[in-house]
Amino acid sequence: MAILPFIIFLLFYLIALAGIILPVLPGVPIALAGAIIAAWIVGFQEFGLTPLIITLILTILALALDYVAAVIGAKRYGASRAGVWGSILGSLAGLFFFPPFGFLLGAIIGAILLELLSGRVFDEAVRSGLGALLGTLGGVVAKLFILVAMGLVVFPRLL
Repeated sequence: MAILPFIIFLLFYLIALAGIILPVLPGVPIALAGAIIAAWIVGFQEFGLTPLIITLILTILALALDYVAAVIGAKRYGASRAGVWGSILGSLAGLFFFPPFGFLLGAIIGAILLELLSGRVFDEAVRSGLGALLGTLGGVVAKLFILVAMGLVVFPRLL
């Protein structure tokens, strides 16, 4: 076992874990960067191309989840197009104005606000906002599972 690449990937992996909870950090892409650096230190031939490709695919999947999780949750709970856009814009605004957890509050407030502005009744708007919140939380959980999968792919290559 080469200790330096293992420690480097472990540090990047821990930062990536924090990035799942604190969306200010791009969690899963940080783990990908750590895997690439570790593979470079070990030697790409010895590390293997397959683990890097799997890690890249998992990263792309996690990035896609960032954009669609709130939308899926909001749609599942009956959100209109306005509610979906509200959850997206609210998440971005919440992240910007109230980091690190403002994206959760922003998703629900944005969905409710735009649903109300589009003429929906309060109960339906709240239901859409709840869906956006649950979708966002589901995305966080999914990214955690993706990060665990990345660890299962990379750590054995470094031992």
